[in-house]
Amino acid sequence: MSAAETTADPTVAEDAALARELADATGALLLELRDDTAPGRDREYRGDADAHDFLVGALARHRPGDAVLSEEGTQDPAPRRGAHRLWIVDPLDGSSGYGRGGDEWGVHVALVVDGTLVAGAVALPARGEVVDSDTVPPVEDTPVDPERGLTVTVSRSRPPSELRRLAAAFPVRTVAMSAAGVKTLAVVDGRVDAYLHSGGQYEWDNAAPAAVAQGAGLRVTRLDGRPLPFGADDPYSPDLLVARPAVHAAILEVLGG
Repeated sequence: MSAAETTADPTVAEDAALARELADATGALLLELRDDTAPGRDREYRGDADAHDFLVGALARHRPGDAVLSEEGTQDPAPRRGAHRLWIVDPLDGSSGYGRGGDEWGVHVALVVDGTLVAGAVALPARGEVVDSDTVPPVEDTPVDPERGLTVTVSRSRPPSELRRLAAAFPVRTVAMSAAGVKTLAVVDGRVDAYLHSGGQYEWDNAAPAAVAQGAGLRVTRLDGRPLPFGADDPYSPDLLVARPAVHAAILEVLGG
C-alpha cells in the first residue's frame, strides 16, 4: 500500500479554508499588480499569467497529490482524467474588467472529489470580499412574490433568451453584471433573486461560485434542472441557474425543466 493510500484526505472544512486562503492571496497579488500597471490588455494578460502561476504553484505545495484544471493551464484531459481530487480554478475571472480597472472580477478556487463538488471559495478583491463554501451564511428560502416578481442577474454581453419566457410569467427586472463569481455572490447576498445564464461557460467559471452557493443553501443546476458536470474531459457547460430553492423551482416550472 502506497503512502498516498494510507494518508487520509483533508477534511472538507480544511479544503474550504485552503480555497479561501489561496483565493484571497491570489487576489492580493492581483491588486498589487493592478496598482503597479496601466489599464489595458498588457495588465489583463499579465494578471492571467501571474495569478495562474501563483495559484497553481501554491496548490502544488499544499496539495501535491491533487490534479488541477486551470483556465490558463493545459486543456489536455489526460493528466486529470480519473483523478480522485481535482482542483478547478479560474485565477482571474473577468480578466477584461480587471484590465480596464473595474471591480467586477475575481478569483475562483474549487475542489471536486470523485466527480462531486465539495468545496470552494470566491474572492472579489476589488470589493474586499472573499467567501468560502464552509463558512458562508445560509440564505433564507423565501418564495416568489407574484407582484414584485424576480430580479435576475445576467451577462452584460450575452443576456439569455429565456428571459422572455420568464417575463411572461412574472414581472422581471434584470441586472447586468460581468464575471460569474460577481453574479453568484449577488444571489448569495440577496441583492438579486437568481442568476440565469445560457451563453455557455466552462467549469472554471462556475465551480467555485457553485460551491459557495450550495454552501449557502442555494440550488445550482443546468436550466433543465440537471446537475452541473465537473471533472469532464470537455469542461464546457452550456447553461446555469443559481437561486434559492423556492425561486429555482418557480423558474424551472416556467422553463419546463
